Amino acid sequence: MDSPDRKIPFSVPFIAGREMDNLAEVMRNGQFAGNGPFTQEVQSFIEGKFGITKVLLTHSCTAALEMSALLLDAGPGDEIILPSYTFCSTASAFARTGARLVFCDVDPRTMMVDVDDMAARITPRTKALVPIHYGGLSCDVDRIAQLAKDKGVTLVEDAAQGFDAFWNDKALGSFGRLGCISFHETKNLHAGLCGALYINDEDPEFQERAIRVWERGTNRQAVLRGVVDRYTWTDLGSSFYPSELQAAFLWAQLEAMTANKAERQRLHQRYEAGLRPLADAGAFHMPKLPQGLDSNYHACFLVFNSFQDCERVRLELKAKNIAAYIGYVPLHTSPMGLALGNRAGALPKTEEYAPRVLRLPFHNHMAPDDVDRVTGYIRALFA
Repeated sequence: MDSPDRKIPFSVPFIAGREMDNLAEVMRNGQFAGNGPFTQEVQSFIEGKFGITKVLLTHSCTAALEMSALLLDAGPGDEIILPSYTFCSTASAFARTGARLVFCDVDPRTMMVDVDDMAARITPRTKALVPIHYGGLSCDVDRIAQLAKDKGVTLVEDAAQGFDAFWNDKALGSFGRLGCISFHETKNLHAGLCGALYINDEDPEFQERAIRVWERGTNRQAVLRGVVDRYTWTDLGSSFYPSELQAAFLWAQLEAMTANKAERQRLHQRYEAGLRPLADAGAFHMPKLPQGLDSNYHACFLVFNSFQDCERVRLELKAKNIAAYIGYVPLHTSPMGLALGNRAGALPKTEEYAPRVLRLPFHNHMAPDDVDRVTGYIRALFA
């Protein structure tokens, strides 16, 4: 029998089981500050698993984006093209350098960037294209990569939600010159707050500069390798890497990634079984997993036919003690976006569809019955 007072939270951090063992090993080793054995083990694992030229673990995906802006020397006079429907870190990482943000519209079928609109906004001042991969889906990354190549601009992938997801057997985050990953506690695998920068540029000097930026703008790693004998400030940078405690926690999570993904796949299939008939009948749009995508099953989201329908479902679930998330407020209409000179009405599809997006609760602590409870209430509303 259903328990209407039993809470189903939107997200619950995953625990693999060996995190405390790894933290205890850090205590025994006595190296806490970062870039130690666990950091190096995690980086090497990700490089080998996903075919990444160089991985640098960061304290957040925000840090990876900020490193990207520094490595591209973005600044006043440069333009960065990105969707307005994204988390604020995608934008603020570049805005703080003085670069101009150029927001583009979304494709309502995916809530990711409309590539035609992105292409139309490229000018001689464009420094980078920064699309996002949303909810375990892939943006039209092949086409965007070709667009960046044809126009001679850099592709930076915001793959915050894309770890362990693939498009045509190629890892999300590996298509651009740089890729940014999140290991925030709301992600499938996490370290509380953590991230990674994928460096897909094989130029050794570019990689070395990335390491200097990562190391507070110093040549510390070159000193430790004995390449130079003076520790000094060489570049703009910051304290971008996490502590060894975070890296140790993350390593335990990575050891469980196969089981984690299989559990999420089963939950996603359960959502599909419960809601696809309604989507096919036109009650709302539920994005399908296209052929060629190996999803990480990060999210399940619906795009309703109206804001009123979306609110009706959200409030009904809330009344049943089920948390559902309304998605992003478009950045160009946010207080900061308006302060930067943007205006409402500029991106009609984003403004029309963003209020219609509802993300349903999705985490490894959910049981199949929890999914059935969510989908049952939604079906009842549209009966």
